[in-house]
Amino acid sequence: MKYKINKNQEPLTDGELSSARNFNNIFKGYNAMKVPFYRRGRFLTSGSAIIVAVAVTMIVLFDDKAETPENKFISPPIVQATIPIDSFTVDADSITDIEYKSGSKLHIPAGAFRDAQGNLINGKVILTYREFHDQKDIFLSGIPMTYDSAGTTYVFESAGMMEISGTQNGKSLSANPDKPIKVNMVSNTKEDRYNTYYLDTVSRKWVNLNQANLDQAQFKKHYADTSADIVMTIEDGSEVRYESNPILKRYEKEKIKTEAAVKAIEKEKPMPLAKADKSRSKFHIDIDAKEFPEIAMYKGVRFQVKNEAGFDKSSSKIQWEDVKLKKLTGMDYEVTFSKGSKIFKVVASPVVDDKDLAEAQKVYDKKFADYQAKLTQRKEAEEKAEKQYQARLKEMQAEMQKAMAEQKERNRLYEARMSKSELVYRTFSVNQFGFYNCDCPRQIPTDANVVATITDENNNPLNLTELCLVEKSVNMVCSYHSVNRECKDFRFNSKQDNMLWAVTSNNKLAIVDIRSFKAQQSTTGTVQFRFKVIDKEFKSSDEVKTYLEI
Repeated sequence: MKYKINKNQEPLTDGELSSARNFNNIFKGYNAMKVPFYRRGRFLTSGSAIIVAVAVTMIVLFDDKAETPENKFISPPIVQATIPIDSFTVDADSITDIEYKSGSKLHIPAGAFRDAQGNLINGKVILTYREFHDQKDIFLSGIPMTYDSAGTTYVFESAGMMEISGTQNGKSLSANPDKPIKVNMVSNTKEDRYNTYYLDTVSRKWVNLNQANLDQAQFKKHYADTSADIVMTIEDGSEVRYESNPILKRYEKEKIKTEAAVKAIEKEKPMPLAKADKSRSKFHIDIDAKEFPEIAMYKGVRFQVKNEAGFDKSSSKIQWEDVKLKKLTGMDYEVTFSKGSKIFKVVASPVVDDKDLAEAQKVYDKKFADYQAKLTQRKEAEEKAEKQYQARLKEMQAEMQKAMAEQKERNRLYEARMSKSELVYRTFSVNQFGFYNCDCPRQIPTDANVVATITDENNNPLNLTELCLVEKSVNMVCSYHSVNRECKDFRFNSKQDNMLWAVTSNNKLAIVDIRSFKAQQSTTGTVQFRFKVIDKEFKSSDEVKTYLEI
């Protein structure tokens, strides 16, 4: 078989290149030679013009327009609608600062570029740059967003991605790690849970650079420090803290002090003694006035046994060596007698005989009157301290609610009217040109695992070169490549708002919006997803984005 090579052919358009992207099927169907000519050393070194010409010849011979070839690592699903690249002319010998249209800032130091041999570049250089921020950008970029770690495949949730490179006179340059370009890229989130990754296109994987990319200091002027000693629950159930002031601290201490004073006075409450029962056993012991002042203030006190039936009267004849008294409840005391190893316990109450009862009542009345006066005074002080504390606390709560409302409004304005001086930035130090990403690896959705059959709205089977699952609330895209009529292992989270974006084998955009996805979804078995095919030749990424629902 002979091949005609045209070295002077006009360059292919993006549409022509896009229409013939399945080299795998070509290779499967071509078995005439054991060693295909396209892998011979002479072919590989023959120049780009020959490579293009052979590709054209294959298209003519086989006319296959299916899927992206496996050896094309970054493959935009709609070539003519990929994310555009912006170019800047900079002087390699001077410091250059660029403010990008998104608000991102690039700082290019002098001596930031090298040639292929590692020599510093002088003169004018073309710096190219673009950014990818949301699911639409990720989908249209064709950049792989999976990450393998310890044998597990994750999907990247992105906080922003960018591509940067440099050329001079049409030749690719490399970055100078001794004078790295600094990029402060605008991000769509201020959460500090994203790592920095670099896309190694040779080994075809993302590399974790273990670099922090978010400087929390940039938020200090926008968000108040809410560290505090007081915790308050607000309407949405969340807890907020507010800084307590010295006045409230003083009120709190005074409140605690008066509460303790009341409790101390209550312990001094005098006890009225009961009249002795002549039929009950009694005994006398010496009372420590400091330890039991409520008994020692009376004269002629004896202890009357509470449980007469359980009292061993012979114990009163023993010469005990020690006796201990323990207050129980009410007017009851536990009296413990001991002699050597012998111990005798009895529950008894203090009483007085008839002759001492009147005097005991006078003592009680006077002591109780003194107690009441002191207790009233302490309770008034406690009530005053409590009122002062509660009043100040209410003032503080009102101040806190006001401060929270003001802060909430400031945050709303910050999010809604982000001026270029208030944007959230993530910082990259460019040691080599290529793709940089701020990402958080997430598990592939597993809530539902189904066989997905792919059709258009008229139930006609579809062959897709790209199928992407998008969750509305998460900035990530799960990609399935080369889906012919069905996907046997299609996974998604049924609790989320999902949508499907796809590209057919004839380069048409196809979508399943959130409402249609919910109506068609099932967590098991076979699910038919009916795609709306957009019959339009797109010319830009902005045109495509108008059809992608978020």
